[in-house]
This record gives sequence, structure tokens and C-alpha cells, in this order.
Amino acid sequence: MKTSDDFEIFLHGADKPQVITAGSGDVLHDVLVKAGVLHEGDKEVFVFVGECDDALRHDGDSDDGEDDHKPVELHLTLEVLDLRKHHHVHVHRCRRIAVEVNFGGKSKKHKFSPAATIGTVTEWARRKFRLDPASAAEYVLQICNTTEQPRSDVHLGQLVKVECALCFDLVKEVTPQG
Repeated sequence: MKTSDDFEIFLHGADKPQVITAGSGDVLHDVLVKAGVLHEGDKEVFVFVGECDDALRHDGDSDDGEDDHKPVELHLTLEVLDLRKHHHVHVHRCRRIAVEVNFGGKSKKHKFSPAATIGTVTEWARRKFRLDPASAAEYVLQICNTTEQPRSDVHLGQLVKVECALCFDLVKEVTPQG
């Protein structure tokens, strides 16, 4: 039964996101078990709250940077985790996703949180390759050896298949004429 204390949470994992309703006093572990995204005895699962754009704020000029986004404690309540503000919970087996982006015969690498979006990685890559701001918007990420160009709101955790790594090419976006 829904109460006035209840609010919606977007759960992200390896599949499509799902929306659940929970209350501020609920414990995160119990919410995730009830939603079927966490099972008793799961050992190698990391849970992140919110979306991550650390790479845009802290990466500087260093190569092989890593996001600071830390997994949360599962015994905390949704109120303590400030989920009314963040609304997004990411459950993933990868603590970090090693991303390589190729452009102009060069590669740049960074370890992103599974809670980072394609939009964040794209912006990071445009900066790393020092694209002219006037033309940078014309470039998008394309999964290596495919023609797949994920939407900017897709989280990296949704794209990982086996290894905790992804490879992208930074390509000029093709817009259909018509």
C-alpha cells in the first residue's frame, strides 16, 4: 500500500531500468531484495546511488583516471542515502568499468562508475581529445566494431556484457537526410 512517504526509485542493472516505490524509512538491502535485483548471499555486487559525472570534474590531463563514486552500505535507509533527491540506484557486479575511447589513431582510458552515462563519457572524450567546442557536438560514441551508438542517457552498467570493460570509437554522428 502506497503512503505519502513513498517515492519512486529507478533501479539500474545489467537489464533495462525498472521503477519501484519505496519509503524513506526502508532499508536499501530489503528494497533491493523485494525488487528481485539482489539475492540473499550475493557477494560480489556493488550498489551506487545517484548518477556519476566525476570524470568531468576531476580528471584533469591525467590518463587512466578513475571515478571516485563509491558503493553505498546496504544496511542504510533510503532517507540516510538521500534517495528522494537522487532517485537512481545502480546494482552491478563491476565496481568500475574500464573504458577505452579511440579517435584519430589515439586512445584515452578511464575507469568509470557503472552509474556514469554515455553522455558523461562522450563529454569526457571530447575534452580528452581536445575537440573544438564548435564541432564537438557532432561527435558521438560508437561501440567498437559495431554501428551501435548508445543514447546519451544510457548508463555504462547497462552495456557491460562479460568483462568490466567497454571500447568506443568517437565518430562523427550520421544524421539521416529526409
